[in-house]
Amino acid sequence: MSTLSWNCRGLGDPRTVREVLDMASRKKPDFIFLMETKVARDHAERLRVKLGFQGLFYVDNRGRSGGLALFWRTNDTVRLLSYSRNYVDVEVRVDGLAPWRMTGFYGFPDFGDREESWNLLRRLRFRSMLPWVVLGDFNDLLFQYEKRGRCRHPESLLRGFGEALEDCGLIQIPMIGYQFTWEKGEGTEDWVEEKLDRVVATDEWRGVVEGARVYNVLTRRSDHSALFLDIRPGEGFRGGSRQFRFEMAWLLDEGCREVVEEAWGGRFAGPDREMWYKVAEVGW
Repeated sequence: MSTLSWNCRGLGDPRTVREVLDMASRKKPDFIFLMETKVARDHAERLRVKLGFQGLFYVDNRGRSGGLALFWRTNDTVRLLSYSRNYVDVEVRVDGLAPWRMTGFYGFPDFGDREESWNLLRRLRFRSMLPWVVLGDFNDLLFQYEKRGRCRHPESLLRGFGEALEDCGLIQIPMIGYQFTWEKGEGTEDWVEEKLDRVVATDEWRGVVEGARVYNVLTRRSDHSALFLDIRPGEGFRGGSRQFRFEMAWLLDEGCREVVEEAWGGRFAGPDREMWYKVAEVGW
């Protein structure tokens, strides 16, 4: 069982639609949550048909912004609990697991509205007692190291977001891969990267779905990465999507060796976004 979450920044571009289809083909998620779809429902319905999924719940965009879409592969696995322009909240029932709750969340992007995002999470907390996981673009940071750029993030916002998660009993699930999920101004002195997208869950949910892992999936058609939440009931990753493992034998291939040497050749002192693109192209 798995979920793909992505702030796609608009489904009106056919290249974005192709990227969604490509990720779905490679990752084979059971659920897909898309934010900032920016199109009418009929666009999302056509995407559902192309995906071969049976279910879709759509929150309409307003003008040229907004829009949420939750797709599910198989009927009878989802029951809608509530929704708004900023979230879709569902009960999930899949074979091999007790019922649990999943919320696709899109936080308010403006600094002045962050408290509204935090209070929305607090209100959602008490709408169901099921084990709970929340994923999406929170438009918020928890720590200074979740940002790389010229200006520090306001401490009051770090503290406010952290307190909201604590009040809700939500704990961040560590992310595998590149540690920033959004960037702006690449190649300029104003280049900023931040970890705005994440998956958080209650202890109860982590007890139900032991071994859940979150991967950062770098994308081409948005300034946001996608997140892949992978769950293999009772068996971790055995028999499922395999983790990336570098094979020394690949270096015997001249083209592969050139890619790896260029990516890991020390151009950057810290983690490099392009390196992760190239590693993904080589073997993940």
